[in-house]
Amino acid sequence: MTCAQHRLAAILVALLAMPIVYAGTQALPDLGDESAVVMSPHEERKLGERLMRQLRGSLRLADDPEINDYIKFLGHRLVANSDSARSEFFFFVVDEPSINAFALPGGFIGIHTGLILTAQSESELAAVMAHETAHISQRHLARMFAESKRSSKQFIGALLAAIVLASAGETEGSTATLALAQAGLVQKQLNFTRAHEEEADRVGIRILADSGFDPRAMPTFFERLQNWNRLNETSLPEFLRTHPITTRRIAESSARADDYRYKQVLDSLEFHHIRAKLRANGRGNVAAIVKSFKENLAQGKYRNIHAERYGYALALLRFKQYDEARDQIAKLLRHDPDSVAYRISQAEIEMAAEQYRKALDIYTAAAARFPNNHPLQRYYAAALLKIGHAQEARMLLKQAVKNQPDDPTLHKMLATAAGEAGERMEAHQELATYYYLNGDLKAAIEQLTIAQRFTGDSFYLKSSLEARIKEINKELAEEKQN
Repeated sequence: MTCAQHRLAAILVALLAMPIVYAGTQALPDLGDESAVVMSPHEERKLGERLMRQLRGSLRLADDPEINDYIKFLGHRLVANSDSARSEFFFFVVDEPSINAFALPGGFIGIHTGLILTAQSESELAAVMAHETAHISQRHLARMFAESKRSSKQFIGALLAAIVLASAGETEGSTATLALAQAGLVQKQLNFTRAHEEEADRVGIRILADSGFDPRAMPTFFERLQNWNRLNETSLPEFLRTHPITTRRIAESSARADDYRYKQVLDSLEFHHIRAKLRANGRGNVAAIVKSFKENLAQGKYRNIHAERYGYALALLRFKQYDEARDQIAKLLRHDPDSVAYRISQAEIEMAAEQYRKALDIYTAAAARFPNNHPLQRYYAAALLKIGHAQEARMLLKQAVKNQPDDPTLHKMLATAAGEAGERMEAHQELATYYYLNGDLKAAIEQLTIAQRFTGDSFYLKSSLEARIKEINKELAEEKQN
C-alpha cells in the first residue's frame, strides 16, 4: 500500500469505528428490517458522504466530465428500476486500470476505468453496476451492522472498514483490519456477506432486465473473469477478490437470466465513445496510441467506426497533430452534426492550437443549442477562463454548480472565475467548498474565515458564513473523537 492508502486505511478504521447510533424514536422502521434500527438511511448517507470526502483525497478519481456524465446516466437508468428508485445515488469513476467496482454506504458507487474497458458490451458494464446498485437497495452494509449488533463496536467498525478497503482493491489492508476482530465472529460475518453477493446477483439481474439490458450479460461477464483467473493465476482481477465468484453462482445467475425472453440489445454510441476516450487518454506512449487507432481504422478493427475515429482525433489532439485531428472531427461532424462530444472536441482542438476566437465561436453556438449539457458547460467555462472572460465564465459556472453541487472541480473553477471578476467573498466561499468536498476541513474553515472579511454590512452573509463554520467545526470535532 502507498502512504496515501495507509492514511486512507487509518481514516476509515477511525471513522467507521464510531459509536453506533440507534434510531430510537427518530423513525418507525419496518419491524422486519432490523437494519433500520441499527443505522437509519440518513445516518448511512452521512457516513457515505464522509467516506467520499476522504476517498477524493486518497484515490485517483476520474475528472473527465463526459465519462462521469455517461456513468451517472447509466447508473440512474438502473436505479430507476431498483427498489430504491426514490433514493439519491452518486456514481463516480476511479482512474485505475484494475477491474473493479464497489459500493459505499448511502448510495455511493465507484466504477474503475479498467472495468469499463474490460466490459465487452454495455450490458456487461451495466450488469456490474446493477449488482452494486442491489447492494445499496438491499441495504447490505446496514444489515451487516444489524447482524453484528451483539458484537463490540470496535469489531463492527473494523469489519466495515475492511469491506470498504477490500472494495477499493486493498486486500492486504482489509486482511490486516479484519485481524483486529474476533476470529469466530469474522467467519460468521463473511458468510453473511456471501449471502449478500448472491442476493445482489438475483436483484441485479432483475434490475438489469427491467432497465432494457441483457440479463445474460451478468453470468457471461462473471464466467469470463473466472476463466481469466484460471489462465492468469498471478494477476487475479480485483473484482474476483472483492466479489468471490463460484461455479454455483455463475450457474444460478445464468438460470435466473434464462427466465427472461432473449432479445438483442445494442450498445449505445456513448458506451463506445467513452471507451475510445479512455484509450486515447490512457497511460503509455502517445505516439503508440495514435498509431494503434490509425491501424485499427485502416484494418477495420473496431466495434464502432465513429467511436474509433473519435478516439483517433482525441489521440491526435494529445499528440499536437492539430490539422489531422481537425480532419477526423470534420468527418465525424458530417455524419452527426448534432453530437455535443464532437463539438467539444472540435473546440478543444482550436483551443490547443491557440485559435481562441474559433474555439469560442464553436462553444457559443453549441451552448445556445444545448444549454444544459454538463460536460459542455465545464469545457466552455474553462475556455472562457483561459482567454480572460472571467465574468462570463462565472455566470456559466454558477449554473453548473447548481446542477452538480458535489463536483469539486466546478467549485474550484468558480472560485477562480469569481476571484478574477473581483468577487472576493464568493471566491473564498467556493474554494472552501472545494476543500470541504476533498476532505480538508481545516482548509475549508480557513477559507470561510477569510470570506468573512468581504461580507460588508450584510448581516445575512455574515450569519450564513458563521453557521457554516460551526457546522464544519462540529464535523471536525466528531472526526477527532472517532
